[in-house]
Parts: sequence; C-alpha cells; structure tokens
Amino acid sequence: MTQKEQYQKKIFADYTANESDSILYVDTTNGAINIFIDKPLNNDTLIIKDLGNASTNNIKVVSKQLINGSKSFILDTNNSTLELNYNASNETYIGKEILKNDFIFVYTKFDFPEAVNGVITLLDNATYYVLANIDLLGDRLVASSNTTILGASSENCSITSTGLSASQFLLYSDYTIPIRHILFKDVTKAIGINTSDLGTQPIALDWTGVNFSGCTVNLECGEINNFIFSKGAVLGSGTIKFTGSVGTIGIDNSLFVGDGSDYNIIELTADCIITRRFRIIYSSIVAFGSTKGVDVDVSATIPTEGYILDTVNFSGGGTYLAGLTQTSNSTLFKNCVGIVNTAVNGQIYMQDNATSTTISISDTFYKVAGTTSASTDNSKYTATDNRLTNNATIERKYLISCNLSFTSGNNKVCEFGFYDSKLSAVRTPSRTKSTSNGSGRAENISFSCVVNHSENDYLEIWCSNTTDTANITVTDMNFVITEII
Repeated sequence: MTQKEQYQKKIFADYTANESDSILYVDTTNGAINIFIDKPLNNDTLIIKDLGNASTNNIKVVSKQLINGSKSFILDTNNSTLELNYNASNETYIGKEILKNDFIFVYTKFDFPEAVNGVITLLDNATYYVLANIDLLGDRLVASSNTTILGASSENCSITSTGLSASQFLLYSDYTIPIRHILFKDVTKAIGINTSDLGTQPIALDWTGVNFSGCTVNLECGEINNFIFSKGAVLGSGTIKFTGSVGTIGIDNSLFVGDGSDYNIIELTADCIITRRFRIIYSSIVAFGSTKGVDVDVSATIPTEGYILDTVNFSGGGTYLAGLTQTSNSTLFKNCVGIVNTAVNGQIYMQDNATSTTISISDTFYKVAGTTSASTDNSKYTATDNRLTNNATIERKYLISCNLSFTSGNNKVCEFGFYDSKLSAVRTPSRTKSTSNGSGRAENISFSCVVNHSENDYLEIWCSNTTDTANITVTDMNFVITEII
C-alpha cells in the first residue's frame, strides 16, 4: 500500500485503529460506528472526521487510555471532527472536537447537500474537498457565500452531471468562489458566474489547476471584480466568455486546446468592460479548424494597452485572433508566436506641398504648414496635419527622424527641429540648419533625436528663418517615429 493508504482511511463500519493511522473519515450512512483504540498509536495525533451523518448515527470512540478523563467520546454533530493528541507522560488522550461545518469531504454525490428540485445548494463558508469523479446524475450545484471547491487533482477528481439540461450550468455562483485542482466535464454549460449581474460584489475568482473537457461553454461571467486563472487547461472544450464589467482578467501558465468547431476559446463580447486589464501570459492556445483562439469584440471597452498577450504561443492553423488585433491602441502583444506582436510607430508625409509657413519674426520657430498624410502602418499614434500624438500608456524611448525639402527665397539660413509637447519647445538636439538655394531649387535636410514619450505626448515639425522674415515652404516631408524600447 502507498503511504497515503496506510495513514488515511475511510471507515464504513466498526473499526479498530492501527498504530499508523492518522486520519479516519467515518461514513455513518448505514448506522452508528464504534472506533476502538486498544493501545497508544504511533502518531501523536489522530483525526476522526464525520462525513455528514453523526447527528443521526453517532460515532463512539472507545479507548483503553482515557480521553479527557473518560473511556469514550461521542461525535454527534454532522461534519464534526475529533482531534486526539496523545500525552505520553500520563498515557492519556486530550480530545478536541471541532464543530464547524465548513470542510466537507466529497466521495460521492451524496456527500453534497441533498438536491431539491434538481438543485444542490452548497453551504455558506463551506469548503468541499472532492476526492473522486463525481456524477450529479442530472442535478446541478448552486454556490452560496464564500463557498470553496477543492480537488486533489484534475487527473482523478472531477464533477459532471449526466442528464443535466443543456440550459443549466453544472455550477452557478453569484458570489466569490475559489476553485482548485478539479476537472469539470461533459456538460453543455459548465460554470456560470453572476450572469444575471445581480450577484454580491466584489466577486473574485481565483482558480488554480482547474480543467475543462467536453463542454460547450466552460465559463460564462457577467460582472465580476477579478478572474485569475493559473495552471489550468481547456482540453478539447468550449468557450470562456466575459459579458459584463471586469476589473482584471489574468491568465497564466495555462493550456487552451479547441476541438476544431466554430466557437471562440476565449471571448470578450461587445458589452464587456475591462476597467484594469485583460492579460494572458506564458500560455499556449491551440486553435484549429473553425475554432478561434481569442476573440475580443471591437466594441468591448478596454484601456489603452490593457489587452496584453505576453509570451503566448498560438498554433493549430485556425484563426488565432479575432476582433481587436495588434493595430488597436488597446493591445500590447509581446514575445508571442503565431501572431503579429505590437509595436508603437508613427509616420506622416507631404508630397508637392505648396502651402508656405508664415514667418512673422526672424529667428523664431513656427509650425510647418501644409496638409500631411498618415502612413497605413501607424500603430498607437494618431496623425493629424503635421502632428503625431502618442496613444501608448506605457512610457517608451523613441527614435524620431525627419527628411524634408524646402524653399525660402535665395540664401536664407533656415533652421528645423521637432516641437515636443512634453517640453512645450523645440528639442535642442534636433535643431538643424540649412541654407536655401540661390537659384530657388528646393534644398534637402534631415534631422533626428531620441525622446521618452507616453500617452497624449505629441511631436510636430517646426521651422525658423534666421536670416529675415521670408516665408518657408516645405515641399516634401517624411516624418517617422520608431519605438526603441
């Protein structure tokens, strides 16, 4: 036998404790049970745990060594626990009964509360520790305040419900509900959280090692505060969908494998509002056939650079991203495989411009006049006439460069540079002079600079005539901003 089998047992009838026993789970469904202790046990502590029937069928612990001064101790409260600590100095046991009904071991469906009209209502503040593959046989679970569901491992601990209506969730909660190390499988709709948006806020979902298999809808969330999903898996199963307001959706170190059907593995609908961030890191998404990996509706509300994919591997040959992509100001994709990662860059240009920049005072900078066009490859920069405005929330370092041609009469010394809204001035390192051609030919000039910019900072090209007040015409211009870090 394994060490676990030697030390922990489930008891269905009268039993004499072995020296190595440490935890006894006692099922009194079929009648009262006696636990005999004929000699001191090797373990200093013995735990005797009722599995839910002690109020009807008592557990009587009978010992040759005194337990709190008596030869016996009776458990008569459902789900109560007796903790026996052996005192070798006087060869007695000190017994402590824990009466809280908040930690319930689940080996079968009947270890949950009794179903009423197909609904098993879980208890407030209770933790259900699932230790087997449980079939609810058409019934469903509804959580209460602070219900917790634990499993020993998603490999051998699961919940399903054969015959459950396709319109019902296997598990539903309007409250915070931690879940750990368990598999939900083979139902149409696995878990629903506050889909009515009437739940008790804040609702926090901290799930670790949770797996889904063979479901059409794995999870559907209305308004919640947080969803943190770590080391979990979707294995040939359906959609994780968010339809309401969510503070943070955080997913890490997880695997999502579709089944090729026409659905989204992860979906944010048009009504979804992300108030902080939607982030997937260090995970893999396998979408093949008609399955789409991540679909964030273009009408969903997400902060600038609040849709984060970092070191996510996409594979399978299906559609990896739908809705918002790397071109959106909401996205920040880094080190991902299979999709185009985001970059922050901007470009505007003029060709054959005839609009002159009016020079009112010599040796004074003025914004270059003319109608500019925006590059189709701009990302996280808004382009207006001779202005590129940063839309990226994170501050970065950029290389800015400009090439232009200009005229300004004959032999005029003209100066050009980048006007930076962050400084409310032309950046000194960028200021570069050139003399207009004596025969009226357009002269070329280039200049560049490095800046740190973040959201709403903008740059423009400005010019100055240091000789006199002759106007300057920038006939052609190419202004580029490139992210460095």
